[in-house]
Amino acid sequence: FAGISYFFYVYTTPAEIVAYVGTDNAYTIVFILAFIGGLANFSGIPYHLVLVTFALGGVNPFLLGTATAIGVMLGDSTSYFLGHLGGKVLSRHLQSFSQMVHGFGNKHPRVLPLIFFFFAALTPFSNDFIVFTMGAVRYPFWGVIIPLTLGNLVFNISLAYFATTAYALFAQVLSVDL
Repeated sequence: FAGISYFFYVYTTPAEIVAYVGTDNAYTIVFILAFIGGLANFSGIPYHLVLVTFALGGVNPFLLGTATAIGVMLGDSTSYFLGHLGGKVLSRHLQSFSQMVHGFGNKHPRVLPLIFFFFAALTPFSNDFIVFTMGAVRYPFWGVIIPLTLGNLVFNISLAYFATTAYALFAQVLSVDL
């Protein structure tokens, strides 16, 4: 992966990649990679790098971030349901943890969704542990998926906009003669 990244960095630009791939295909590619990243538990699918590359290539950062968040949400939904099925098998072993999660959720109904949102909005880490675990303990699906999706939306749109802004600023600083 590092070798491929270096090759593209040295021999092509993000604009050339987008010109080759096409804008509509860029949305599709980032969606598919994000879906696989959300689907494959603890995967190393580099959809963030692709998101940044396409944003630097001139693709709309808002739409890229949205396509990415939707792809991750669909993949996370699959992980949630896999956890839900696994929870049936492990229900006896998860009973005390499940009671703790549901007790906390009933006592503080807004805290867990806020934790899920801020986790997704502020970190580049996979949601797999959260969705799989919450599925296993039967935490409500929408109580997990909606905050994670909104957080992923904020993170991915922000990442795409930040990348374009940082790249422009970096290019401007490098072009200044000292």
